[in-house]
Amino acid sequence: MSRRHPAGEAIREAFTEQPTLSHFSTYQQEDLVAQYGADRMVRMPIAENAMLGMALGMALVGRRVLFSVNRVAFLFSAFDQLVNQVATWRYMSDGQFSVPLVIRGLTRGGEHLGAQHEHVPYGLLSQIPGLVVAVPGSPNAVGGLLRTALGHPDPVVVLESPRLFAPTWAELPEPEPSAAALPFGVAGLARPGTDLTLVAIGNTVIESLLAARRLAEHGIQARVVDLRTAAPLDRDGVAAMVVPDRPVILVDEQSRSGSVLTDLAYHLVRTGAVRPEHVELLTGAPVPAPVSAALLDGLLPDAERIVRAVIDTPAPLTQRR
Repeated sequence: MSRRHPAGEAIREAFTEQPTLSHFSTYQQEDLVAQYGADRMVRMPIAENAMLGMALGMALVGRRVLFSVNRVAFLFSAFDQLVNQVATWRYMSDGQFSVPLVIRGLTRGGEHLGAQHEHVPYGLLSQIPGLVVAVPGSPNAVGGLLRTALGHPDPVVVLESPRLFAPTWAELPEPEPSAAALPFGVAGLARPGTDLTLVAIGNTVIESLLAARRLAEHGIQARVVDLRTAAPLDRDGVAAMVVPDRPVILVDEQSRSGSVLTDLAYHLVRTGAVRPEHVELLTGAPVPAPVSAALLDGLLPDAERIVRAVIDTPAPLTQRR
């Protein structure tokens, strides 16, 4: 790797600028421990409920905490703390207390670790009032959203795909010009286009950008919109960004019933931004993630499936009027 990952740069920057910031994790990078001290880079036992409870207590007295779980699946062990405590303190105290806490967790991304490790629960987490749920779709977006999260007064969950940290991360399509701080609740234009719009979140941003490259070979210019956050969800911003009077394909790894893009599709139609016949949802299957790559790949929307939805159907989207 020729340069540091944008996420690491954002974390180092925050720890340098905020002397009271602490990091809780079962694993700590030795260079960060050496630079910032073991009292701030705290190695913790595998006890997510206890870790999140300690992080909450520190946050309530003004000590911001970055809490890293190896897999977001492990956060379910601390769901009582997250739902009934972390997300509610500002409201229960009438604003007297805030919870400056950032939770990082890895989702799914080409590792094929099975149903107990490969969750993408941003739809679920977005239903918890009081939480910001950030879902970066590119390496620079990880850094930009982390920068904002590490200065935010309220709890933020950042869900990151392992694909964004793989050895080839620097070769991924990068829609963000830099890793500067990105605002929450503001979708980004990942690629310009005039023939149709692909709306994506997390892993499907990469797949949509790859699909857009292939569609360009067929003379179809696809606009790609990156939601960036599931909560707050930029409904009105996306409505203003879609190509007028052209098809919109919303692409999500989550199943249709639990997808924030289902909510978004309803908003686009209800507000008149898109005609109902121009809307297509490509979502994951409602089943636990299998370990087998052959099985999993057939359950998720990828670039190939997006391209087929545009040009290989009996009534291609681009020909609908």
